[in-house]
Amino acid sequence: MVVSTPRVRGRDAAAYLLSRLGCVHPFTLSRALLLAELRWFEARGERLTDLRYVAAPGTFYIEGFKEIIEGDECFSKREGDPSKGVEGCIEYRCEPPRLDEEVARLLDEVAEAAKKMDRMRLHNLVLSHPLYDRIVEKG
Repeated sequence: MVVSTPRVRGRDAAAYLLSRLGCVHPFTLSRALLLAELRWFEARGERLTDLRYVAAPGTFYIEGFKEIIEGDECFSKREGDPSKGVEGCIEYRCEPPRLDEEVARLLDEVAEAAKKMDRMRLHNLVLSHPLYDRIVEKG
């Protein structure tokens, strides 16, 4: 695992991505965040955010992510209704955070890439990334 001073708070990266993605399932948001983290690390050799990614069998989770979302009035969870085929999602309802131009550009690229992929393709993309084990801690 790589430890370095983060460029942006994880909360702000999540807010910015949601402002670009709209209301998305938390699974998609977490994969987009990790994709941004991996791309930033690949290009710069340092961490993008202060988020802690933890490996689990065949997947990962972001430690404390639920508390970040639930503890901030700008994030809103919409409950789904599986009987009607409606999926729950998270949206960001405030002004997007102002980020460094380089960070914003990367997050814009990741948001566009995520919009073009289904959830499992995005999931498999981050899990198979060659730097995955450098960013995601063993659980």
